[in-house]
Amino acid sequence: MSSQPQSIAGAPRMDDRPLWDVIFGIFGLPALFISHRLDLFRFVADKNPTLGELGEGLKLERRGAQILASTATALGFLALTEGRYRLTPLSQTYLLDSSPTYFGHYWDLLIDNHEVFSFAALETAIVSGVPQAYGVEDIYETHREDAERTRAFTRAMHSVSVSAAFGWTRVLDLSTHRRMLDIGGGSGAHALMASRVAPQLRATVFDLATVCPVAEEFIARAGLADRVDARKGDMWTDPFPPADLHFYSHVFHGWSPEKCRFLSDKSFESLEPGGRIIIHEFLYDDAGKTGPFPAAATSMIMLGWGEGEQYSGPQISGFLEGAGFRDIRIIPAFGYHSIVTGQKP
Repeated sequence: MSSQPQSIAGAPRMDDRPLWDVIFGIFGLPALFISHRLDLFRFVADKNPTLGELGEGLKLERRGAQILASTATALGFLALTEGRYRLTPLSQTYLLDSSPTYFGHYWDLLIDNHEVFSFAALETAIVSGVPQAYGVEDIYETHREDAERTRAFTRAMHSVSVSAAFGWTRVLDLSTHRRMLDIGGGSGAHALMASRVAPQLRATVFDLATVCPVAEEFIARAGLADRVDARKGDMWTDPFPPADLHFYSHVFHGWSPEKCRFLSDKSFESLEPGGRIIIHEFLYDDAGKTGPFPAAATSMIMLGWGEGEQYSGPQISGFLEGAGFRDIRIIPAFGYHSIVTGQKP
């Protein structure tokens, strides 16, 4: 009799971990967000507690404390050594508000607008195409009028921009440029970093009137008010100030292809001959948008916040080429970020 296993009709061809991983992500998110709001990471940084001390210090029931600590440890934000929890370099870098690359303001924005990523809101956005953030169709109109919401949004974008700014400024030579225009630049994180890397560079953050006071605070805090300024303007209607370097970070993904072409054309017309454009985004890796997952996930985020989606490197290259830019390159930058850059002949 044969000892070989017999094939069974309907047997799976691979295991089911990818399906579970999607489900587990649903619960990992609130575990980390709750930990953040409970100030768990600051408590661990200060106390290096045992599980019992963690629960007592944060006033948590034992099971809840264990689940939060286990989730944070499993995802690499905490480590357990000789019965005591400590922060990992990851959480020290991004989850302590004393760090210049603190990510927490972005988490706060998502928590405070948690209805945007509910199942019902995303289903509505997918079917209708109407974003759900703030309960309005145009969040940028809200940012034109609501200074408090604009401040929270700009601080959140600063949280996710500082480390990314460090990345792209190290992969592109800025030494030949004199004036950078950071279009829709928010806090000015990218303009500030570029000015530090390239001492000859002067930079202007070009954004809405409600955003500029927030940018000016970050500029003053950085001690670069003599080299970086904020100028109010609407990129759709106002002329761009003179510059030989145009920079857009997480701007194109907020808008339709037609509007991305408009901005590409406007930059081409405004830039000096020899000027450069830089588009800084999470990119799909091909025109068919088959991956990577972070680009697809960010497109899901955009469903809740605007009319746009993530684009591929070839798509953005096409926008720039159609405007007249040449020597177009796609360059990996930092983490999931890449830049697409071209030059005006």
